Amino acid sequence: MQKVKPYIAAVFVVLCALPAVAQTNPRKDAEAAMMKADRDFNQATADRSMDRFLALVSESAAFDSADGRGRDAIRKAWAPLFEKDGPTLRWTPTKAEALVAGDVGYTIGTWERRGKDARGNAVVRRGEYLTIWRKEKDGVWRATFDTGSTRP
Repeated sequence: MQKVKPYIAAVFVVLCALPAVAQTNPRKDAEAAMMKADRDFNQATADRSMDRFLALVSESAAFDSADGRGRDAIRKAWAPLFEKDGPTLRWTPTKAEALVAGDVGYTIGTWERRGKDARGNAVVRRGEYLTIWRKEKDGVWRATFDTGSTRP
């Protein structure tokens, strides 16, 4: 058996010691980031933190639940959810998909809103939602469009 030259053995040892280079997939990375942003979005609402909530809303966003576009319109429409004894809205993202470039995509999931009717009786409504996300210049994923439907 032939002896391995010392420099070849050294190169072999160095190559084996290097960590495997992870290949990145912009779409998968974006999908994971959108799922996290959506969960953070929900948590801001659960914590009744309007500032954290609006930090995840694009300045020109359009939500079906708001009259008009932008953070001010969304703040006004969602204000009751941030009041101490106001209704609650919780949601769970179930899927995210991104465009090939990994800077725009959407999440879908289920939601549940709890509140009271005019007589003070508890009311629970459930449905599904769609949120469009965009990775903005500062690297933050923000909601640009949000809509939902109520289950019968």
